[in-house]
Amino acid sequence: RPLTSRGDTPSGMLSPMLPLAAALALSTTVLASSHASLRAPRSATKPNFVILMADDWGWGDLGANWPAAAGMTPHLDAIASSGVRFTDFHVAASVCSVSRAALLTGRLGVRTGVVTNFQIESVAGLPRSERTIAELLAPAGYRSGIIGKWHLGTTPGYHPSYRGFAHYLGLPYSVDMGCTDCPNWDKTGPRNCGKGGGPTPHQWELPLPLYRSTANCSGTGGPPDGGGSCNADIVQAPVNFSALSDNYASFATAFITNASNDNVPFFLYVPFSHVHTPQYGAPRNIGRSGRQGDAGHFYDSLLELDDTVGSIMAALKTSGVDDNTLVFVTGDNGPWEVKCNLSGSAGPYLGQWQKTHGGGGSSAKTTLWEGGHRVVGLARWPGKITPRVSSATVSSLDYLPTILALAGVPLPADRVYDGIDISKVLFNGDDTAGHTTLFHPNSGASGSISGRLDAVRWNNGSKQWKAVYQTGGAPGCGGVTGNATTHNPPLLFDLSTDPGETTALDVSQPLYSEVVAQITAVLKAQMHSVNTTLQSVVNYNTSFADEPCVHFADKSCRTGVPTPPPSPTPPPPSPPPPGPPPPPAPPGAGCNPANWFNGTIPWEKQEPRAPFAHPVTVGTPAECCGLCVTNAGVGCAYWLWMSNSCYMKTEVQKCAPRTAAGVSCGTLKPWTE
Repeated sequence: RPLTSRGDTPSGMLSPMLPLAAALALSTTVLASSHASLRAPRSATKPNFVILMADDWGWGDLGANWPAAAGMTPHLDAIASSGVRFTDFHVAASVCSVSRAALLTGRLGVRTGVVTNFQIESVAGLPRSERTIAELLAPAGYRSGIIGKWHLGTTPGYHPSYRGFAHYLGLPYSVDMGCTDCPNWDKTGPRNCGKGGGPTPHQWELPLPLYRSTANCSGTGGPPDGGGSCNADIVQAPVNFSALSDNYASFATAFITNASNDNVPFFLYVPFSHVHTPQYGAPRNIGRSGRQGDAGHFYDSLLELDDTVGSIMAALKTSGVDDNTLVFVTGDNGPWEVKCNLSGSAGPYLGQWQKTHGGGGSSAKTTLWEGGHRVVGLARWPGKITPRVSSATVSSLDYLPTILALAGVPLPADRVYDGIDISKVLFNGDDTAGHTTLFHPNSGASGSISGRLDAVRWNNGSKQWKAVYQTGGAPGCGGVTGNATTHNPPLLFDLSTDPGETTALDVSQPLYSEVVAQITAVLKAQMHSVNTTLQSVVNYNTSFADEPCVHFADKSCRTGVPTPPPSPTPPPPSPPPPGPPPPPAPPGAGCNPANWFNGTIPWEKQEPRAPFAHPVTVGTPAECCGLCVTNAGVGCAYWLWMSNSCYMKTEVQKCAPRTAAGVSCGTLKPWTE
């Protein structure tokens, strides 16, 4: 694809046809020449906006918040000390895709339809009926860029280059959803491709791809849900973790410099992959924290995240736009407890009731406890925001309404927003101008429906009440999940005196029963609003054809691997003489019953990632196995039949190593493979 005008491809952001190293080298040259002609700080009519969002970053993983992180976040601490640091900041869900969709749309998952994560092979993403901050700012003349993890769809129509972001460098989803050649650390071991310099032998063993895109990627177009791909924009597969943060910093610097020199207002969204596992870093940062073991890998990663933040903040100052830029800092959800010391800290928000009364398990990521959705929240705008600590109850849902208000862009009137304009909190110091009520959805814990509003925060004067309708169902360190339990009436906590959610109050007492009644009424009103106003529908279907892969036809998903020439086509054989038609094959023909579940599947081959998704209805295990045979060419190797539903998988999922009535599963290749 040729270069277009500077407005489409800023200098320093070159055609995806150039190698990444060459592009970044030329980017540095362009920036050097740009610095020579920098102007004094300008008074643009519209402010700029930057959102910095870390991945799986707990409330206690900021030095300004919690002693355990002291010295590990100096650049982030500088933002905290020069802006407002929120102690009661929340995200709209405690899992990746759902939280990101809510931040970019200002709407909860029950409205957007995004209630669980998108997969590698998802055919769609954030519904086209939803409008992102970038899409809404574009008519007002804003230039928007994204650097980092997207996780809201990879196909044309859903890729970030179709959602208002004309400039993109980043990963399509989480860092644990692909393999890499670089050193990395995860609880289950490194996620290395192990294929040397050659192609992967199977399409579904995907190297983690890095995209560089301009508007509408370089796909072949076509309607959403199909008709093209953005594979031509993959510049590294697998991504080079050792240089990723430096590449992000260079791309951000180029984006800010070019927009500033063009005197164009900009929106830069930076959803980092740090500190999600697997942990990784530049060689200079490995061991830098001085901490030992897995905790050392975590804090090395945190330091690298902080350095990249420092580079972005320096670019704002060097470009002369620091005093005209509102910077927000947050995370997508709390720490992932199942990763033990490779995860961070929720600070004092321990969800202690879960540990002592709920059977253990996680009280952070994917849960309704404070540690899952109460995260770091910072805002900085020199000369506009007075440095302070705020106790206002605010949310990532508030970014969209606040940014649009400051940009002079009206909120679309055809839908209801769950976020609010928090300008009075930011600029007037009015902590009463935050939320009275917040709704927290189930974010993947078992025992409830994903997206259902299973917890409610309600502030009444000095009291901060929280009702929890569902507990348990999320694994913690050591794998204990805890009891998935529905509570009716809900558990009630007074966060103003019990931020660790240690003691559930006796809701039979008149005071507390009245609080529950008030919360019940608020929740009922919220669901009435959801059910009577615009709701979007998500297509969660999957297709191997929609996996991000270069050299897709020959299943070589690595960059830098030449596509082999096609084999010569031999002449077709002479047709055989006509004969009687063969008898129809019985259901499951080609399946080897010896490979069906017999209670001896090696435990090390089991990867419990239930529930299965997208079943096909068939009547017998043999038919299910037959379907897997039919789809072996696109990756099916394992199958499970349960209650007339057939689940086909490319890798072993959850076939529990015990006989279960009405459940059969099997493989098309040896279990020991």
